[in-house]
Amino acid sequence: MCGISGIIAYNTINQKDEEVLVNMRSAIIHRGPDHQGLWKDSSVVFGHNRLSIIDLSDQANQPMVSADEDVIICFNGEIYNHAEIKEELVGLQKFRTDHSDTEVIINACKEWGLEKALGKFKGMFAFALYDKNKQTTYLVRDRMGKKPLYFSQVNGKLFFSSEIKALLECEDIDKTINEESVYHYLSFLTVNAPNTFYTHISKLEAGTYLTYSKEGLSKKAYWNVADAINVRSNDSYETAVDTIKEKLLRSMKYRNVSDVPIAVALSGGVDSSLNLLFSTKNNPNINAINLEYETQHEFNESENAKRFSEELKVEYTQLEIDQEKFESELLALCDIQRDMPFGDPNSVLLYYISKEARKNKSKILLVGEGGDELGGYPVYKTMLKEYRFLQKTPSFLRPLLKYVPLKKRFDFFYKGKVVSRRQVHGFTEYEKKKFWKGKPYNSYKILYDLMQEIKGSDFLRKVLNIEYKLRLPELILARVDYPTMAASVEARSPYMDYELIEYCASLPYDLKMKNGAKSMIKDVAKEFLPDYITKGKKVGFGMLLHPFLTGSLPTMFRKEIVEVEDAPVKKYIEESFLKKLIGQNANPKIGYRLWIIYSLNKWLLNQK
Repeated sequence: MCGISGIIAYNTINQKDEEVLVNMRSAIIHRGPDHQGLWKDSSVVFGHNRLSIIDLSDQANQPMVSADEDVIICFNGEIYNHAEIKEELVGLQKFRTDHSDTEVIINACKEWGLEKALGKFKGMFAFALYDKNKQTTYLVRDRMGKKPLYFSQVNGKLFFSSEIKALLECEDIDKTINEESVYHYLSFLTVNAPNTFYTHISKLEAGTYLTYSKEGLSKKAYWNVADAINVRSNDSYETAVDTIKEKLLRSMKYRNVSDVPIAVALSGGVDSSLNLLFSTKNNPNINAINLEYETQHEFNESENAKRFSEELKVEYTQLEIDQEKFESELLALCDIQRDMPFGDPNSVLLYYISKEARKNKSKILLVGEGGDELGGYPVYKTMLKEYRFLQKTPSFLRPLLKYVPLKKRFDFFYKGKVVSRRQVHGFTEYEKKKFWKGKPYNSYKILYDLMQEIKGSDFLRKVLNIEYKLRLPELILARVDYPTMAASVEARSPYMDYELIEYCASLPYDLKMKNGAKSMIKDVAKEFLPDYITKGKKVGFGMLLHPFLTGSLPTMFRKEIVEVEDAPVKKYIEESFLKKLIGQNANPKIGYRLWIIYSLNKWLLNQK
């Protein structure tokens, strides 16, 4: 895992470009403190910050040049099946390293071409590949978008980096804030690629590569999760469970390939417990880390986590966090990562865990993100009932539903069609129109367009496309990548294996939720895990935050926003709404809403 950056300007790279690149590289040194490298010619200058995970030798440092010196790569991520691919390439291409996955990428692309090589890679990656002979550079992002990659084209130059923070070091790049992205953030807690919070900086979409040459810039999707969703499997329940088990165990085996120590973020639930169990088979010295809030409350799985770790005889670390520690970690993380607001406060908790992992000499942290999407959330059944009811509601009446004074107003329509409410973690369109001070936009168009990519009328399949194209890559995986890399730790999730995702996406929901949400994953778990875990009540990681959301956050919100006349967030949100929001009785739901705005304000302050 690393940080990459670069400037491309064919035949016009100069000394100033190199100086800018050095500043870009320094801005993201947290992503790779083990080695800083630079390579340049008259057309490109690449910078690299290395976090050594596979092949710790100096020969595996980057930027890496091919044995024939015609291809140069700057790579962030891991190719888990690099050893298998190398076996195919031995005798066809030259190798100078012992087992570097970076060199495997170079030689695979040289031998088979970019697209065929990408089809063989299993892993997470973002890389820049420069072909000197063709005077062409490729920027590539992995299928699921686990690794970020940003770029900006200015005055005949293409700048790129793992984080926007590095691009902000470039004087040539316009830093104007994208108002529309702020609007969408208030609903989704993130913004959809290729958009970012800056008008002139773009994010490469998941499963896409960019080609840049003297002829110009173009993009192409080499993988699309919608293709898998549009396929319907006819497997039986039993066959599906067996297939999921086989693919999940293989994924876990791949993600335990490492030349450095591994830790597991252990909640005590099914997903993380499976992570720990199968990791111990490959790495007996693994460290399990659990986090609990020091305040007494009902959300605590620490006892299960500790008990299971003791049964497996692995090292167990119990962390505790209180409001004071949380606020301290928040400020530290905001100082490191300035790309976007932290719409999900879980980022701070994961940063805290990652720092502990690093303190214990672990450079890898196994996490459980993606497990719920494989088997379906409990809320899906409720959403399906709502959808079926709304389908019977005449189109001319649907826009009026938001005015009906029910406990929960329904405001999830675009062009008369029902859109998914699952990804609207923040404010609805009905709410935003009451307080928004900028130009008019509509966040539901994004949901509608993604749902339209899925054929037929299966509502939950359409919802799944949004999960995998918006919520997971741009919110959930971002909240994993940024805080872990801020602590110089690589995060891996076995549940984000693309072959596992493709298979589960093809299964009909009435089958994979036959016995409740995630029933297939739970049936796999029952074979390996004790009852106190498989039958335990699911406790979300975010529930640890409830004491903070109802405790010190309202005070911070009032002091830093409501009572500050020129608080930057007031440029976008009516002050009367801010006062109304803080005036409500404190509860976790209100607390999350306060956080969305508080985090935005904090980020805006850092732009000055």
